[in-house]
This record gives sequence, C-alpha cells and structure tokens, in this order.
Amino acid sequence: MYNNFLDLESSEQGTFPVHVWPVPYQGTVSFGDGTKNGPEAILKASYQIEPYDPELDTDISRLCFFKTLPFHRVSAGGPGHLYQEMKDYLSNFDPGRDFFLTLGGEHSITYPLVDFYARKYPDLAVIQLDAHADLRPEFEGSPYSHACVMARIRDLGLKTVQMGIRSLDKGESLLISSSPEHILPLYPWDLPTPEQAASRVKKFIGTSPVYVSFDADGLDPSIMPGTGTPEPGGLSYGWVKDFWKALWPGPRLVGMDFCELSPLPGSVVSESVAVKSILKILATYFSRLRE
Repeated sequence: MYNNFLDLESSEQGTFPVHVWPVPYQGTVSFGDGTKNGPEAILKASYQIEPYDPELDTDISRLCFFKTLPFHRVSAGGPGHLYQEMKDYLSNFDPGRDFFLTLGGEHSITYPLVDFYARKYPDLAVIQLDAHADLRPEFEGSPYSHACVMARIRDLGLKTVQMGIRSLDKGESLLISSSPEHILPLYPWDLPTPEQAASRVKKFIGTSPVYVSFDADGLDPSIMPGTGTPEPGGLSYGWVKDFWKALWPGPRLVGMDFCELSPLPGSVVSESVAVKSILKILATYFSRLRE
C-alpha cells in the first residue's frame, strides 16, 4: 500500500502545511464502482508525477509540507454514519488553520468537510467541478448520498459555483435557475473563457473564502475515463488550469477534495490526471501567496 503523497522527505522544506486525508468510502455509488480504490491510486501515481511545475516555475514539494494521515475507513453503516465519523475526526482540527486535501472515495465525503470549514467561515463559498449537479433532496433513501451532497451544502446557506455540470434532472435544473443568489452555474455548452469565468466567480463570491470540491467526472472522459459515471462534453484540463491561474491572486482557499476517481485496470491515465489537477490547484494558489 502507498501511504504518502509525493516525496515527504523533500516536502519537509515547505512553508504551507497540507493534511492529505485518504477516505476510500464507496457506499452509495449508482453505476460503476471502484471509488474505494481512488485514494491509494492517487497516492501511488503521485510518486511518479514531478512536483515541479515548469509553467509556474514552482516546486510544490518545496512550497507545501504534506502530512498524509491514516486512511479513514468507515466502521459500519451508510453515508449518514460516514458524515458523523468524519465530523468527529475533524473535531480534532482547527478549520481556521488546518488545510485538508481529502482524497475520495465518492462525493459524499465532501459534506462533512464543508460543514467543518463553514463553522469557522459562515460566508464560505464552494467551487464544485462535476458532471452532476448533486442537488437531489435524497437518493435511494438517503439524504447523504453522493447525489445529494450539494443539496446538503445548500442547506448550510453557502454560495456554490457549479462548473462543468451536464447531467441533472428537471427538478435540479429548476432549483439552479431559481437560486441565482446561491448558485452560479458554468455549463460546458456555454462556457466562457477561463478569464471570464474567474471574473464571474470573483464577482459572485466577493470576499468569501473558498473550498474546492473536484469530482473526477467534471473532466471530459477522454482524459478522465476512470470514473463511475462518465459524461461526454466535460471540462478540458487546459481550461481548468487556466481558470485557476485567473482566479488567483483572489479568494482564500481553505481546503479541497478530489473524489470519484475509479481507477481502471491496466491504465494509469486517470489517477495521473487527478494528481496533476490537484498539484495545479495547490501550486497556483500557494505560489501566489508568496508574491
């Protein structure tokens, strides 16, 4: 088993501490499975990805100090039990100081993390990259399903930016269109330039701190085939990385997750793209803090 993110010996020089928390939960998947293997696949791929970003001239292993926490494996029960266990574990940390990079697992892992940070930042905004709106009030008998995570976040009264959404039912569509003060959708069929998108996001969230939830299927399956519910027409890696470059300097990033990776046997493409996507966010944000 791979237990570390990147090379921790070289990352001990980093200025900014990052808790890497693997949560291999797979309890409410509704199509393909394998998300329970996502965290270890990401950690394994991180050993092979260069921490130096030539575009930004930044070495993330020297910028951030990564501390990989033990895998969190739910002892019993469904997603409601997961929420309580994650909430209990997070009570040992300070949302004003501790930055979590959480590796899923399915998307239901996100709600307890957002709840954790919202206790410190009641004006917290969430940027969600996803193929699915995840705004169902309940799904298959649970309000904590992966298909409900953004509905639970909306219950907290937080502003959310939904990027790449292209699979939703009529009820979710009506909810988005009737909530312009709470939800900013950036649909892939009407996507502005990364610079225009970043400008709209900054205007929408104002001075609020930000939590990023990155669902693997937000990316197009041509570059991210390893996910349980792939949808064509997704975001490109180039568009997303240019969005981060345009967003920062900008709002404070308090934490993030990458979820719904379902690694494919005989391929390492998806987990490699996941690591690159994570590193691009961290390198862009933390390098700008030094400017």
